[in-house]
Amino acid sequence: MRINSFVARIALASTLAAVSCLVIARVTCPALAQGAKADQPNISSGEQTLLKAIMAAPNPAAKLKSATELVKKYPKSSVRPRVASEVADLIAGVKEPSEKISLAKEYRGIFTEPSEQQMIVPILIEGYIDAKQSDEAFSTGAEFLAQNPDSVRVLVGLMSLGTDQAKLGNSKFVEPSLQYGARAAEMVEGNKKPANMDEAGWTQYKTTVLPGVYRSLGILNLVKGNRAQAKARVMKASEIAPSDPYNYLLHSGILNDDYQDAGKRYQNLPDGKAKTDELQKVLASLDSVIDAYAHLIALSEGVAPLQQVRQQVMQDMESYYKYRHKGSTDGMQQLIDKYKVAKP
Repeated sequence: MRINSFVARIALASTLAAVSCLVIARVTCPALAQGAKADQPNISSGEQTLLKAIMAAPNPAAKLKSATELVKKYPKSSVRPRVASEVADLIAGVKEPSEKISLAKEYRGIFTEPSEQQMIVPILIEGYIDAKQSDEAFSTGAEFLAQNPDSVRVLVGLMSLGTDQAKLGNSKFVEPSLQYGARAAEMVEGNKKPANMDEAGWTQYKTTVLPGVYRSLGILNLVKGNRAQAKARVMKASEIAPSDPYNYLLHSGILNDDYQDAGKRYQNLPDGKAKTDELQKVLASLDSVIDAYAHLIALSEGVAPLQQVRQQVMQDMESYYKYRHKGSTDGMQQLIDKYKVAKP
């Protein structure tokens, strides 16, 4: 018995929440309420009045409205950067995608300085991503990345959206998603820290994001039909996060596809030395599948979304293992146990 590995991998990959929510934590500037007078001794009384209105505003929409008044009346105000940053942070925290999009668009039309656009456009793209507005996200993202090619937050977000769409059968965004994911991996591995992130945040982000980026690149390459590249990417994810069962869900399925193809090639060869040599390759391929299955079974123990596929994989592994061990399962459980990790 054999899992329809490609279908199972893509369907179950939809449970991978990690990549879909990978975003860079924004750096929040000091609250405007702190030292509006002490830190800004040269601002006018009119600016101070508007600052108080911004501070008193009860929600992001109201703060944006008050901030708009400040920018219109005092476009060169020394507090503008602080106001722009705080309002952008507040919009970033809005949970409702449609509201986030609306506020980000309004902000984009008011705060037009390049530094301000660099703050808000990733938030707008994030809103499009959350709203599943793929066309808008990718068109806005392409425009933004043309000027800001190292915005890892946008690169990862678009790659994630493209991966989600690919799982649903929409391959329209596979190519740009592969490009964005490769660029994000290059930045993370090259330790190219964004200017708006501190060292501690960057260290945590690198640890969190890189396995998911490589896993998504694996899924995207599977959808594209490039199994060799998919295998390389998923193996990389497994190396970085060796205790993540989802990596082995994909990895074992790819290896199983390789084994099935190797078996077909073997069956079609005429008897002789070439066929005998090919058999050794087939058996080595099968052993790789067994080992990857053992990883998956061990690591998925207790992981609720994977229990159904885990049972199927257990059946397949038993069948494969018996074939390689003269009908016996002796040692199979020990192989699985070897890859278990202690639960926290």
